[in-house]
Amino acid sequence: MFYKSALGFAAVPLALVLGCGATDPTISPSPSGSGGANGLGGAATGGQTASTTSVGGAATGGTSSTGGATSSTGGATTKATGGATAKATGGAAAGGAATGGATTNPDQGGSVGKGGSATGGGGPKGGAAAGGTVASGGRATGGAAVQATGGQGTAGNTGSSADPVKSPGCGTATTAKSGNAQTITVGTSSRSYNLKLPDSYDMNKAYRLIVAIHWLNGTAQNVTDGNYYGLWSLSQNSTVFVAPQGINNGWSNSGGSDTTFIKALVTQLEGQLCIDTSRVFAEGFSMGGSMSYALASAAPEVFRGVAVHSGGPMSGTTAGHSKPVAYFMTHGNQDTVCTYPAYGVPQLQDFAKVNGCKTPDPSLSASAFAATLPVPTSSAGSCIDFTGCTAGYPVRSCIFVGPHTATPSPNWIPAETWKFLSQF
Repeated sequence: MFYKSALGFAAVPLALVLGCGATDPTISPSPSGSGGANGLGGAATGGQTASTTSVGGAATGGTSSTGGATSSTGGATTKATGGATAKATGGAAAGGAATGGATTNPDQGGSVGKGGSATGGGGPKGGAAAGGTVASGGRATGGAAVQATGGQGTAGNTGSSADPVKSPGCGTATTAKSGNAQTITVGTSSRSYNLKLPDSYDMNKAYRLIVAIHWLNGTAQNVTDGNYYGLWSLSQNSTVFVAPQGINNGWSNSGGSDTTFIKALVTQLEGQLCIDTSRVFAEGFSMGGSMSYALASAAPEVFRGVAVHSGGPMSGTTAGHSKPVAYFMTHGNQDTVCTYPAYGVPQLQDFAKVNGCKTPDPSLSASAFAATLPVPTSSAGSCIDFTGCTAGYPVRSCIFVGPHTATPSPNWIPAETWKFLSQF
């Protein structure tokens, strides 16, 4: 049976609509052509493999001194459309803050989110006239600082986080500990997960939470052993990580059962630990990427952003969803499992629309939209930041020459993913 993509791509196997998963024989071998767990989303050929190279070169973002565009190794530039250029009596910010346009500490005058700097700043110590006030943290979901006597800059696409929104578990000693194969009861089912807390966990500090989701025929233990997709070491004890385990090592998400499980898991962790509920994210490869997309569409009230690596559509995805979620996608243009561009690109286009992005234009036909994306020339990848998106809800994609893998060589994906998620 075949499925016609709603966005107009050529017909694709219906099984792949359930997550387009694939086995990585170097981690979790299975017979070639097995089709995957329960026949849900398995690769027809079974032969695609994913490299297990370690975390590779980090793409390092440049900074502009006066609010210009940032750039990163890998190509795409981020245009600072949201910098505060608020002119205040007695002083003014001398340029837009790059990547989101919001000062992270209005009292310091020049501090901005990742990727840029402001000289002069928009706070009491940055030259604001008497009576000038600054919005909390200089940002409301990515917007620019507001000066009472100096106007307001156009909100940027991204920006540093405002004050954390502390979960019910903050300030309370917890019995939760790092460990594998922990369990939670959801409805009548017992589900398991691996949990990793920062060293010297502080019950009064609100931590970012990343839900790292395994691929088809992979396991939560594979994700844990893989350094949570390479992000644990990059996080430097700033983040709580959890790796949920799929039934039969897959994610059928029948009737939304897996999204229900993961949402319940997040709720439990927010009650047990001190989590910043405004910074909960999901990441996954292959079927795990498809689940991350499903969570973005079905639970935007829970997830601030997602990173989807070589994923596609997913059973149980909410139709007609309309709430923005920050969206990052990577995909190999030689992928024959979650075939590019039939997979990955429609989901990218979906959130480019939902997030209100203007360029590349998500209102184009599917094929015309795909044609606007960078054409990579190597495994290093070519990246693009969408512009005109709703403030605080950026969209970014990186396409590389390569097969169905979460680890192209050199493996730049962990650094790019961390740069995207940690901007909040």
